[in-house]
Amino acid sequence: MENTNTPQTNGHTPVTAAAPVDELAFGLLMNRTLGGSASRRPSDKSANDVQVDMVLGQAQNLAKMNDQYVETYVVRGTKELYALLGAIYSYALQINESPLRDHILQRMRERLEEEHEIKTQVNTPWMTTVLRFILPTDRQTAYSYSKVLQVAHDENLTALELPNYIKERGGIGKITATKEEAEATKSVKEHKEAKADLLRKILLANAKQAQTIVQVEDKFVINTIAEGKKEGSFEFAICVNPGGNERRVVRFIRVNEAVESQLLSLVAEASLSDDLAGTQDKLDVLREKLGITSGWGMKPGDKGYQPMGLPSLNTAVQPEVMLNAPHSSTVSGVTIQQPA
Repeated sequence: MENTNTPQTNGHTPVTAAAPVDELAFGLLMNRTLGGSASRRPSDKSANDVQVDMVLGQAQNLAKMNDQYVETYVVRGTKELYALLGAIYSYALQINESPLRDHILQRMRERLEEEHEIKTQVNTPWMTTVLRFILPTDRQTAYSYSKVLQVAHDENLTALELPNYIKERGGIGKITATKEEAEATKSVKEHKEAKADLLRKILLANAKQAQTIVQVEDKFVINTIAEGKKEGSFEFAICVNPGGNERRVVRFIRVNEAVESQLLSLVAEASLSDDLAGTQDKLDVLREKLGITSGWGMKPGDKGYQPMGLPSLNTAVQPEVMLNAPHSSTVSGVTIQQPA
């Protein structure tokens, strides 16, 4: 008999119970969606994997081609370039050692100007002139090569030694950079030396008009000059400042030229402008004002120089102050006092 009894729903649609979830089946479904397989092994490769390996394999082939290129063109080319520089260096040495050297270089300069409108000066380094003549259309290359060959010449190398020398030094670029750094360092050193020498002249010029003259017993002077060393132009005082403007002189020190140069360089860096030409002009004015024509740091070739010898101190206008005297004296704002 048919059951006609309808369940009471109270106006709501009856809810059917959900079937239990098979987690394993869900995982297999996702695996197939991602292109996997339940029977796949770690060592298996899909068609995509094979294609990726083929692409990566092409990169390896390109790497091999690059290695072949480097070996064929870069390594061998560099070797040939160094050999070429050796030949150019040999050619340059022949010119430099020739009795017709000056005539050859002059003719090179004339040809460069006539044929390539390249002007070089008589004071242009001879190696640069030779390289410009060989490579008139490539100024930068000629400049780089001339730097390298000049270094080789300074190192007294032969043409046969040059290729291996360039290789050991790290190549043309490294040698050129090293030489430029050395030249820059040399330029800075020469500037500092010129600055210290200018300070020396200024101090000596001021010494002519100095109003503080001190006579010191030998026991107060310490000699630091070793045998065989040349004494400097100045003696240096060791002073103590107990406070205020007072300075108490303890000892004087005699030093050699090298030590003096170091001290003057230190003072020059702190007190003089880098405009050496302007400072020299001021020194010329000071010398003229003081009537200095020789001595007091003036040398032949200096403006206003007259070979008349070193003038003597005029003690009538420059009062003396004795360090060992039992009194103090103030001269031109400087007081020197001997302790009791």
